[in-house]
Amino acid sequence: MFGIALALLSALAFGLSQILVRKNLDKSNFVYISLTVTIIGNIILWPLALYFTNLSTINPEGLLLFIVAGLLAPGIARLFYFKGMETAGISANASIFATYPLYTSIVAILLLGEALTAENWIGLVCVVAGVIFVGRNINNGSTQTKYTSKKGFIVPMLGSFAIAFSQIVRKESLNIYNQPLLGVAVGYTTALIVYLLVMAFSKDSRTTRFSRQDLQMFWKPGVGIAAGWLLCFLALSQEMVSIVVPILQTELLFILFFAYIFLRKLEKFSFKLVASAFLIVAGVILISIN
Repeated sequence: MFGIALALLSALAFGLSQILVRKNLDKSNFVYISLTVTIIGNIILWPLALYFTNLSTINPEGLLLFIVAGLLAPGIARLFYFKGMETAGISANASIFATYPLYTSIVAILLLGEALTAENWIGLVCVVAGVIFVGRNINNGSTQTKYTSKKGFIVPMLGSFAIAFSQIVRKESLNIYNQPLLGVAVGYTTALIVYLLVMAFSKDSRTTRFSRQDLQMFWKPGVGIAAGWLLCFLALSQEMVSIVVPILQTELLFILFFAYIFLRKLEKFSFKLVASAFLIVAGVILISIN
C-alpha cells in the first residue's frame, strides 16, 4: 500500500506541474521547456542522491540501466510530450499518452513475470478508459491548438511507447540496484545531455535563444516534475510496475481538479468529466487489490 500511496503522490505532483506548464506553453518551445525543467531537476536531485547513496556500493549494470531508462523517459518522452501539446493539442496528446500503461503491463508480464489478478486487469482497463475520456474533454475546443493534424498524433504515440519501455527498464534496474534517488538523478542527467544535443542541432536555436525568461516561467513545474519522478522511483522500488504505472495515470484526474481551480475560465467541465473521474477512482481501488 505504501508504494501505491507514493504513486498517487507522484501523479499529483505531475498533474499540478502540467497546469503550470500550460499557462506559459505559447511563450516558449518544447525544447526549452524540457531543458528548463530538467536543469531544475538536476539541481534538486543530485544533492539528495549523493547524500543518501552509498557510492562505494555502485552497481555498474544497474547504473547502465538507469541511463537507458533516463534516455527513454524523461529524455525522449518529455520532448515528445511537450511537442505533442503543440502538434496534437493538449487533450488529444494527453489521451494518447494515457494508453502507455497497457504496453507497460503487457511487457511487464512477458519480461518480468509479473502476474495480475482479474480485479487488477479490470481496474487497469477502468483507469485507462477513464483518463482517455478525461483527456478528450480537457480544454475542449477552447485551447486546442490550431495546428492539430493526424500526423501530429505520431509524436505523442512515440512518446507513450518510450514511457512504457522506460518503466520496464527502470523497474529492472531497481531490482538489480535498489537506489531510487541515484536512479532518478542519473536519468535526469541523461535527459539533460539529450536536450543540450537537441538544442545544439535545432533550427529554433538559430532564431531564438534559451533565456532567463524560460527559467522564470518553468522553474516551478521543474520542481514539481522532479518531485513526481522521485516519488515514481520510490513507488517502483516498493511495488510491481504493472500496479504503479496505471496509478500514475491518475495524473489526469489531478489535472482536471487543478484546472477547475486555476484555469476555470479556460476549461470546460461536463457530466462526462465527472463520470470519467469516478471511473478512474474505481480503477485505482481495483488495482490496489492484491
